[in-house]
Amino acid sequence: MMKHLPGSYIAVDGLRNAGSVNKKEPLATLFGICNGAMQMWSRVFLYFDRPIRTNPHWIRDYMLTVKGFKYTERDLRSFPDLLLEHQHETGFFYEILAPIQDMHSGVPLCGTHNCHIVEEPYRKYEEGCQFGLCRLQLEADIEYLMVEGCYQIWQATGDDEWLLAQLPRLEKGLHYTQSDPCRWDETYQLVKRPHTLDTWDFTDRPSSSFDRMIRPEDPMGIFHGDNTGLYYAHTLLEKIYHYFQEEEKAERHHREAVALRERIMKHLWNGKFFRHFLMLDAADYGVDETWQLSLSNAYALNRDILTLPEKLSILEAYRACREKYHGELDDFRNLEPPFPVFKGIQAGAYVNGGNAPFVAGQLAIAAFECGMEEYGADIINRIGCKFLRDGKVSFLYNWNEEDIGGGPRCWSGAEIMSAMTRGLAGIVDESKLFQDVTISPRFAAAGEDHAVVRLEYPASGAFCEYEWRSTDQQKKVCFTLASQHRNCRLRLYAPAGMLPKQAWKNGNDCPFAVETVGQSHYACVENLQADDQICVVFA
Repeated sequence: MMKHLPGSYIAVDGLRNAGSVNKKEPLATLFGICNGAMQMWSRVFLYFDRPIRTNPHWIRDYMLTVKGFKYTERDLRSFPDLLLEHQHETGFFYEILAPIQDMHSGVPLCGTHNCHIVEEPYRKYEEGCQFGLCRLQLEADIEYLMVEGCYQIWQATGDDEWLLAQLPRLEKGLHYTQSDPCRWDETYQLVKRPHTLDTWDFTDRPSSSFDRMIRPEDPMGIFHGDNTGLYYAHTLLEKIYHYFQEEEKAERHHREAVALRERIMKHLWNGKFFRHFLMLDAADYGVDETWQLSLSNAYALNRDILTLPEKLSILEAYRACREKYHGELDDFRNLEPPFPVFKGIQAGAYVNGGNAPFVAGQLAIAAFECGMEEYGADIINRIGCKFLRDGKVSFLYNWNEEDIGGGPRCWSGAEIMSAMTRGLAGIVDESKLFQDVTISPRFAAAGEDHAVVRLEYPASGAFCEYEWRSTDQQKKVCFTLASQHRNCRLRLYAPAGMLPKQAWKNGNDCPFAVETVGQSHYACVENLQADDQICVVFA
């Protein structure tokens, strides 16, 4: 084992082009590049005299980015805590913390339009503060994202008392989502919203640039991402209540998730992927949205709602985009086919069909976990090489692979970091503080022979660390665990076309199970302890 270093990193050797002008081998620097993208959006605001660290200052983007910066940052809670504490009495959460001079604070007049971006009660201002809180009424995803984010924060901090204090708020938020007339469709028993581009925060109405309320003229519909996200939130709460041994509450969330999944698959699954919108009000935007592949399909891959065949179907739908258009990044399209134009946004621009690194990250994770490991490694390599060529992480690219901005780069950086940590390095925290962990190193799919991985939660100091090495043209793989866990399960990926034949633990014969995922095979060993070495021969 190499000398221990503090912090989080993924290190590989054998890189011939890993110098300062490296443009070809992203694994040498990709973790740091992604971290840099997150750091550039990290800032501290003073809410009265209370320091609030944001990354960025929209809680949606924050909760999506925490999957990366939980490995690099000590403070994960100051921003979520502010919004949790200010939860509206009806159950919704404010989502934005912004200076009062910013339209998104809900406080200032909006240019020459003489209006606020939202009306009461979706904005909150406390006299004497230089910041305001705002909730864009038309969005229906904040409450489930608060559940997902709080779960990850608890994993990194290990603070049971904090999570217990948040559970009534999270429950109230989901109840709001599933009962408020502007959120819940009683006929389909699914979450609804005005017609937007996937999960985005504006409609086709021209005034939506400065008015994010739900207006009577806004066509309403059911968007799949709101509902798969709600499903995932129920499964997380079920897991949390099991942890706290509150079995009745866990069972309630299980029942709700099962019933919700049945409705989602009945009304929103088109046989290949989730349709973009099921319209409740008549509207024609120039595309048959039943067969419109939108970015939240990539997120649905990792929300525990789909069977393996259903996941593979979505992955193939994205791969078909690249086969059709032949661009290096065309399987990362955020909307396919795009609308001819939506609120002035032309096809291929912004979230009307641009190529998104955050889509790439979600696809890579699913590919690694669905028996398409080489495709997962290829995604990381392609997007990593793009970052290296540009010298930066971008939020979106057009079809010519040019940076078109439009949002926080930290989101993209976090998703690619997550694809590296969960997908390539294969570390999955099954509970909190890496107490129960599954490790599935997949470096063989990337053509690597040696890797050292350490992931640390700075908020608590908990970490997971290992060394992986292959020899004899990947016919023999050795793994050494350098961290202590209550329970550690190892899954060693068999290179393509091979099967595990024999295993040793610390030099002695070791029992193992063979797990098959799609066309891939894993040698699985249970209950590893610190300093254990597992070697497996494949043939």
